[in-house]
Amino acid sequence: MDNINTYISVLHSSLRKKLELIKDLLELTKEQNRILSQEEVDADSFDRIVSEKEVKINEVLNIDQGFQSLFDRISSVVKENPNLYRQQILEMQNYIRTITDIGVEIENLEYKNKEKFKKFLSDKRSSIKDFKVSNKTAVSYYKNMSNQHREWQSYFVDSRK
Repeated sequence: MDNINTYISVLHSSLRKKLELIKDLLELTKEQNRILSQEEVDADSFDRIVSEKEVKINEVLNIDQGFQSLFDRISSVVKENPNLYRQQILEMQNYIRTITDIGVEIENLEYKNKEKFKKFLSDKRSSIKDFKVSNKTAVSYYKNMSNQHREWQSYFVDSRK
């Protein structure tokens, strides 16, 4: 019985840790949104945030795996005696609701960020294409102009009227 209380305590603390990580992910996602909303996107900051989010997501996945493993171990005992663990279960359910709500908010922001990022990439591709075309035009112009005069040709200026 005392072992079960310890396990429930571990489940509770892992949910608390997951909530902290999810809140951090929300803030990082909001920061991504701010970066993508700027006129000039700071690619270095964007990459840094993506890396930080990857680390946080991996931590959340590890917590989820540990939580599920531990929950599978004690679920039958908790289901047999729900009144003994009622308070802890209610607290964990509240954590799960909060985590889910924040997860939905992150998902919505991620969708918006995805659309902004697509627009950013489209704009960059367009500017690269424009640069290539203008560069090609300039090279072609200078190539043609340099071929206009040959060494064997001479320049005569007719000063008569």
